[in-house]
Amino acid sequence: MNFSKTALALSSAIGARDFIESVEGLELDDILGVIGLERARGPLARLLPAIGLVAVSAAVGAGAALLLAPSSGPKLRARLSDGLEDAKHRLSDTISQFEHKAPGRHAVS
Repeated sequence: MNFSKTALALSSAIGARDFIESVEGLELDDILGVIGLERARGPLARLLPAIGLVAVSAAVGAGAALLLAPSSGPKLRARLSDGLEDAKHRLSDTISQFEHKAPGRHAVS
C-alpha cells in the first residue's frame, strides 16, 4: 500500500470532518452578512419593540402622574396599593385564560 495515498486520504477525511464541524454552526444570516446582505425583518419583528416601548412609556407616565398628583402620603400609598392589587388580579386572570386556551400545556409549578 502506498503511504502517501493513505496519508492524503486520512488528511482529507480529517479536513472534511473539521470543515463540517465549522460549517455546522453557520446560519443564513452569517452567510448573508459575509456578502453584505441581510434578511428583511417581518412586520411582527418591527411591531413588538414599538409595543414594548409604548407600554414602558405608559407605565413610567402613570407612575410619574401618581407621584406628582396633589394628595397626602397615606392616600397616595393606599391608591398605589389598590392599583398594585388590581394589577396582580388582572395578571393572574390573564394567565389563567391563557392556560385554559392552550390545551396540552401544563402550568409551571
